[in-house]
Amino acid sequence: MILKGTFFSLPLTLLFDAQLVIVAETLILLAICATQALAVDFTNSKWIWTNEAGANLQKPPGSRAFRRDYYPPLGKSALSASVLITADNGYTLYLNGKQIGMGHNWPAAQAYCVRLAPSCNVFAVNVTNDLTVPNPAGLLAAIQIRYTDGFVETVVTDSTWHVNTNVPSGFQEVGFDDTAWPAATVESNYAGSPWGPISIPPSAASPRLSLSDANWIWTNEVQSGIAPVGNRAFRKTINLPPGQRATSATIYMAADDSFTLYVQGRIVGSGSNWTANKYVVDILPHSQEVTIAVFAHNIGGPAGIIGQVNLTMEDCDCGSVVSFVTDGSWKSSNGTPAGFEQFGYDDSAWPAAVVEGKYGMQPWGSIAIPQAVSAPSGPIAGAPSAMFASVAK
Repeated sequence: MILKGTFFSLPLTLLFDAQLVIVAETLILLAICATQALAVDFTNSKWIWTNEAGANLQKPPGSRAFRRDYYPPLGKSALSASVLITADNGYTLYLNGKQIGMGHNWPAAQAYCVRLAPSCNVFAVNVTNDLTVPNPAGLLAAIQIRYTDGFVETVVTDSTWHVNTNVPSGFQEVGFDDTAWPAATVESNYAGSPWGPISIPPSAASPRLSLSDANWIWTNEVQSGIAPVGNRAFRKTINLPPGQRATSATIYMAADDSFTLYVQGRIVGSGSNWTANKYVVDILPHSQEVTIAVFAHNIGGPAGIIGQVNLTMEDCDCGSVVSFVTDGSWKSSNGTPAGFEQFGYDDSAWPAAVVEGKYGMQPWGSIAIPQAVSAPSGPIAGAPSAMFASVAK
C-alpha cells in the first residue's frame, strides 16, 4: 500500500521505471534466497591435522593453528558464508581476525552465518587436542560461499589449508604471513574412523552481540585519560554490498558520562554512567546505507563511548547479519554541528575517532552486558530533537 501511494501521482513512464527497479531488486533477493536453500554439509570435507607422527591418528596434546585464505573468482564479489565446523577436541573460529565462535563437543558440529569481505577473506582456527597423552585430533569444516550475483561454491578442510604446530600471536589476522607453514595433512574422509558421522545442527547461528571486541573511543582531546567537559558528536556509516539492504539493527551502547543514540537520523534512546543499553531498531525504509550517530556528554574526567551494532539483512536466513564495533573507523567532532545526526550528513571532513582502549580497560572495567532490551527514551539535555525510531520495547 505504501508503494501504491508513493507512485500514484507519478507520470506513467516513471511509474513503469520504478516498477522495473522493484522487480529487479526482488529478482536479486530471490536469487540469493534460492542459494540459501542449498544445505551445506561435510560430504567432501576431510579431517585434517599437522604432519606430526602418531600411529592410528594418535597426536600429541596441545593447540595447533590452521588458516585458509580465500579469494573469489575474477569478477565476483563475496557476500556471506555458511560455516559448518567441528574439531577434536575444541576450536575457536576466526574470520578476518574477528572471533566468530567456539566449540568443544566434536560429535556435534556448530554452524555460523558470517558476512564476508568482497575480495580476500581469511578463515583461521585455533584447535586444541585435549588430554595429557597422544590421542586422535582433527579439524573438520565446510564453508559455503555466496556471491552478490547468487553464485555459490564450497570450501572444505583439505590439504589447501595451512597449519602450524604452535599458535603464533596474531595468526588469525588477515596480514599474518603463513607462507612458510606446511600444508595440512589429510587424516580421513568425512565419517571415517575414528570419528564416524557428525551431528549437524538444523540451522546456523548469527554472530552474538557482544562488547568484547569493541573499543572505548573519544575525540582527540583526551590527555592522560582526562577529557574536557562538554558535548561531542560521533558517526559511523555502513555501505552494504550491492543488492543488500538492512532491515533492523541490534545495538549495545554505553558512554561516560551520557549519550543519545540515533539511527538513520531518528532517536533510539539515551543512557548514562557507562551502563550499557541494548536496543532493537527497525530500519525503515530498508537501506543499503546505514548511519549510526551518537551525541555524547562528558561532565569531567574520563570520557568515552563504546558499542557494537548487528545489522540484519533482508537476505533470508544465513549470512544475514553484519557486525561492527566502535573503533578508529568512526568519525568524531569536537562539537555537535547542526544536523550531524541526520542520514546523509557530510562528515567527510571530520577526523577519525581516537581509540582509548579495548573493552575491559580502566577506569570502566568489564561493564555489565544487558540481556533485556532497553525501552526507547528521549534525548539528553542539548541533544538534537528528531522523530523517534521504531524501537522494540
